[in-house]
Amino acid sequence: MRRTTRYTTHLLAGLVAVTLTGALLAGCDSFLEKEPLGELSTESFFQDEDDAVAATNATYSVLRSFSVHVFAWLGATDIASDHTTKGSTPSDASFLLAFDNLEWQASNQAFSGLWAGYYQGIYRANVAIQNIPGIDMNEERRARLVGENKFLRAYYYFFLIRAFGDREANRGVPLVTEPLEPGEFQQPRASFEEVYNLIEQDLQDAIEALPEQSEYPSSELGRATKGAARAFLAKAHLFQEDYPNALQYAQDVIDSGEYSLHPDYSFIFSVDGEFSSGSIFEVGHIELEEGGGSSRYAQVQGVRGFPSLGWGFNQPSDHLETLYEPGDPRQQATILYPGETVEEGSDVVVHINPNMTNQQYNEKVQVPLSTTNPGQNPVNIRRMRYADVLLIAAEAAAETGDEATARTYLNQVRERARGDRTATLGIVPEQLNERLATNNLGLGSGTSRVFARYINDGGPAESAGLQSTESAYLDGPEIPALITNMDIIQSVNGTAVASVEEYLTAMASVNAGQTVPVEVLRVTQETDGNGGATTDTESLTVNVTATELLPDVTASGSALLEAIYEERGSELAMEHHRWFDIVHQGRAQEIMESTGLDWQDRFRMYPIPQQEIDLTGIQQNEGY
Repeated sequence: MRRTTRYTTHLLAGLVAVTLTGALLAGCDSFLEKEPLGELSTESFFQDEDDAVAATNATYSVLRSFSVHVFAWLGATDIASDHTTKGSTPSDASFLLAFDNLEWQASNQAFSGLWAGYYQGIYRANVAIQNIPGIDMNEERRARLVGENKFLRAYYYFFLIRAFGDREANRGVPLVTEPLEPGEFQQPRASFEEVYNLIEQDLQDAIEALPEQSEYPSSELGRATKGAARAFLAKAHLFQEDYPNALQYAQDVIDSGEYSLHPDYSFIFSVDGEFSSGSIFEVGHIELEEGGGSSRYAQVQGVRGFPSLGWGFNQPSDHLETLYEPGDPRQQATILYPGETVEEGSDVVVHINPNMTNQQYNEKVQVPLSTTNPGQNPVNIRRMRYADVLLIAAEAAAETGDEATARTYLNQVRERARGDRTATLGIVPEQLNERLATNNLGLGSGTSRVFARYINDGGPAESAGLQSTESAYLDGPEIPALITNMDIIQSVNGTAVASVEEYLTAMASVNAGQTVPVEVLRVTQETDGNGGATTDTESLTVNVTATELLPDVTASGSALLEAIYEERGSELAMEHHRWFDIVHQGRAQEIMESTGLDWQDRFRMYPIPQQEIDLTGIQQNEGY
């Protein structure tokens, strides 16, 4: 049975101020000076334990808001990086093109939305932290609820300081730790250290107050835990280059025994994989007929066109596609291609959309076909996984000179990714959709259904003559794509394969350096001039010399750090870490210039929203 937590927004949610700006002073004055008609004030609301829970749930509910984890957030965390493009049609949400092209300005609406959303979460946390201690209730639960709100306040500030803070100039963001009174809404920027000090203290307090994940009942999964607070504290220290403390808190998570790497990487991102063994913190979603249990996070990234699963934003880039090492199975679990089955066991495949320049999608977040309303979907937002903690520990250990520990944790992540195989032909195999195979390609029932979706440039399979699948648009509602080239694997080393599972079983007995005969059916299509296609096939036997699949890293020094950085890219791709990672690593300029974009030093941080500058007069970041 799938376990989720629904964070219900109580009446308290309707009482909060949304931003720090004077634009909302009238509404704030109204709230602070008199009890709103038909509503509850903070003075009358916090009476018993149910109120404390409701107030805490209101703080969680901001995690599902459009400003916090949806549109602009995708731009600031992924689209700005080399891993993704804006996606959708060229004119849709054109303000996000600024992230694609490294040309954002303080007036961009994305920044005002992010600022408002994250400060709304901080406001709700502050209200709860101030008022819950005065409620007569179970002491342990009272402390836990305050701890949850402190964790969430730290979470919100951790985004803000990485997005808008300037470490070199020692400028943070406005630091608000209690609900503001009239006349207090114009807050100055705190120092960079002051913001991180609050984050660290809040997370320390949360560690003391929160239970481990295993101590929660299944109905409470999704709430902050001791492990989540330790994990984010480790990451906060990492981003301050305080590597000994980053390693200490990451090690605390590892030593707790609460988490492990789930053996099936692709399972993690399925609905059934939510809150699985490697999950440390997820934003819970659930599909409810009346709404309110989800966000549009998955919908905005869903397949646009057919099937109609979303709006098609935040699409994997060609740079991400080529990042993976030969045969890395994580590529297949991350990138959804035209002609690919949307959901295991279904006959629904992705069609090419001629209105979009990019035809690839984030496979980790696709809305299940059973969802009746993509805007109310059950796709959780994975915000901290155990693999992330292992890589935090690896980086921190490498920076402190403990290279043996760094390699141990790095190689644990790589070992899970390769599974029980040690060798690869450099092929990312995929199961051919049965309807596509029979109706569109005319393949008989006895033909293999394993094809080479992607082959690394210069890898062993390409060197031997195998080719990646290529497709083009063909106008026709029943034709998802014109298959201009597809290599279907008939056998490996004399063993017939009809499924991906059989292909992987055959590869389990192959060793690196071994030359393997691979029987291939090469399928090509051309348009017939009448809206259809003609299909040709050719049988080939190709000898491929296998190489090691994701071998253990043995490097030292800067090469070890580089390996850890690259592993973060492969393991956590499309999970909204990339931009902040490459800025923290000091690699943003090099990486972004390699994509053909011009770099300016100001891109290290985002601009304070122009409306905040205009209304409060706080200092703008350099270069804006």
